[in-house]
Amino acid sequence: MSIYSVKLLLESTVTPNTYSSKTFEETIILIEAASHNEIETKIHSHFVDNTYENADGGQTTWSLVKILDTFEIIDEFEGNINFKEVYSRFLPFNEPITADEVIKLYSLDK
Repeated sequence: MSIYSVKLLLESTVTPNTYSSKTFEETIILIEAASHNEIETKIHSHFVDNTYENADGGQTTWSLVKILDTFEIIDEFEGNINFKEVYSRFLPFNEPITADEVIKLYSLDK
């Protein structure tokens, strides 16, 4: 099995969205997998929609939008590394914006 660094884009959906804001999260995690197909299967199984009650009494749902990039790592690691986060940043916006616009704006797919 190989170890991969996987860059993902997650999206927060708030209901009701009284502030017309939008938040995305770019994150990089590690995955141990035998192939790219297995990476995709593991990611989609792990990142199911997560909904919780927010501070305003509404609902916030975090969803996987897209697998942006994968990179095979040649270093060796000890222990379980699956889904270890190595980088994350939130991308908040004060107005509605689509995931495709965020990807283009921040060149996330490069």
